[in-house]
Amino acid sequence: MARPIKEGLDYFPLNVVLNSKFEIIEARFGIKGFAVIVKLFQHIYGTKGYYCEWDEDVLFVFAKRIGVGANSVSEILDTAIKKGIFDEEMYKKYSILTSEGIQQRYVEAKRGGYERICKKYLLISVPDSFENVYIKGENVNISEENVYIFTQ
Repeated sequence: MARPIKEGLDYFPLNVVLNSKFEIIEARFGIKGFAVIVKLFQHIYGTKGYYCEWDEDVLFVFAKRIGVGANSVSEILDTAIKKGIFDEEMYKKYSILTSEGIQQRYVEAKRGGYERICKKYLLISVPDSFENVYIKGENVNISEENVYIFTQ
């Protein structure tokens, strides 16, 4: 029996210099605001990989897990949505947290994981054909093998 394909990621990149959206969060809420956003990223990347469902129940469980009050998490999240850290339309329409940046990092980490993204949640542009993406994925792996052989 084959092992099920893992949805989430084991790691995600976090830039050393963050953009002004994060500066505003940190200016308004201090280091707690920054920490909540990073914890949200961990939750997103660690579960589905490119989004997470978000409702009142998830809010309370998440807040309890990270040790921050639900009202604080809600206020920080509202500001993050207004500033574009998370996509406002996706949040209002589907009650999910995602963004173009999150999806792009997910696809890069999964080496062409476009086919895993639910089409109604898709915020990034997709190559003309999923077949081409798959071929590129194979070529990357072949290239790594050739580099490894070359070093011997």
